[in-house]
Amino acid sequence: MADGARRSGPVRKPPGHGPPRPAELRGVLRGPRPAEARIRPSAGMNARSPGVDLSSWRDEFPVLERKAYLISASLGPVSRRSRSYLDAYVDAWASKGAPDHVWFEDIFPTMRALKDRFATLAGCHPDELAITTNISIALSTIASCVDFSRRRKVILSELDFPTDGHVWLAQRSRGAEVEFLKSPDGLTIPLEEYEQAIDEDTAIVMVNRVLYRSSALVDAKEVCRMAREAGALSIVDDYHGIGIVPLDLHDLGCDVYTAGVLKWLCGGPGLVFLYARRDLLPELEPAVTGWFATREPFSFDTQHLELHPTARRLEHGTPPAPVYPVALGGLEIISEAGVDRIRARQGELTDHVIARADEAGLPVRTPRARGERGGVVNVGVGPDAGSICHALLERNVCTDFRGDGLRISPHFFNTEADVDRCFEELRPLL
Repeated sequence: MADGARRSGPVRKPPGHGPPRPAELRGVLRGPRPAEARIRPSAGMNARSPGVDLSSWRDEFPVLERKAYLISASLGPVSRRSRSYLDAYVDAWASKGAPDHVWFEDIFPTMRALKDRFATLAGCHPDELAITTNISIALSTIASCVDFSRRRKVILSELDFPTDGHVWLAQRSRGAEVEFLKSPDGLTIPLEEYEQAIDEDTAIVMVNRVLYRSSALVDAKEVCRMAREAGALSIVDDYHGIGIVPLDLHDLGCDVYTAGVLKWLCGGPGLVFLYARRDLLPELEPAVTGWFATREPFSFDTQHLELHPTARRLEHGTPPAPVYPVALGGLEIISEAGVDRIRARQGELTDHVIARADEAGLPVRTPRARGERGGVVNVGVGPDAGSICHALLERNVCTDFRGDGLRISPHFFNTEADVDRCFEELRPLL
């Protein structure tokens, strides 16, 4: 819709598909609004396995035999299951040879399984999911759908992950005006900042559900509501929340959402999911695209572009197939362990990190209340944080750092003993 006029009549939405939009997107997207979205539900999705003893998962991750691995917020460890799936893919590639057999018997089924598994984890439909390689490409694809001729303002926080800012700053040549909301304490962004900034000139409201430095939770649902009321497009970056903070995308009420498997999902680099609510899909006409975004990619039609009716329209070129079996193994494990149970266990572990930091007299740059933080505790260690982090790594303790703080990020498979080892090794380095 490029004319900026308010739509006449409501958009049809499937039952249970999130809150209605009192003000539809006005003059934001370039694509036309069709009579209805052309999506057919697929078969049922995988369910979580109840009754899992979380400590039993330690044997699944070989790195835990040697290291106190407290860096899942940067790179989740690879599992034995993921390794076995990758080996099976390479064996299929080596034995079948002919590309059609490998693609249609191995790669495409794995891609479908990934979407099914993630849809269950995130509370959406597989047809609302595209697969791409990283958040930068995902956001650039959405940005290419936006018409900045009527509404120009893009709102995000100075505490959001850098690539979020970079993608939208790159849109200034197309007319975007980027506004960064300021944090009063370097840890959080008050909702009032969003409320004051969002207005009738706002095209995009970007929000991170969990902030990467402090691990502070943001009320993304409320931010999306504000955007919806103003007729702006809401986009959630959840790379630091997916897999550890329970999620129901349809309840969240966002227009677009993106998250990857690199961190808490233990799926390695190279796979990001891009969600768009199903009734919005026909209006998304990306200029960043490729042949796998088309309705019939294997028709090899160079002269016509007909985008797929599902979220596949947001995909790109030939996918990096070896990434997918690794990602599937991680997704399965997180689903089987259960995000609710992971959340509870991680709360215990991060409480222990905070207690040990307090004992050591080190400042905590993360909200202390469990309900206000994600999976990271940022512990201030001074200007030598980088060298301290590397010294810990030499002692087989894995953390990372941002600024003058160590980011300590235990996952569900960690123990209090891992945290204690970290602080014991840290003491002589301070």
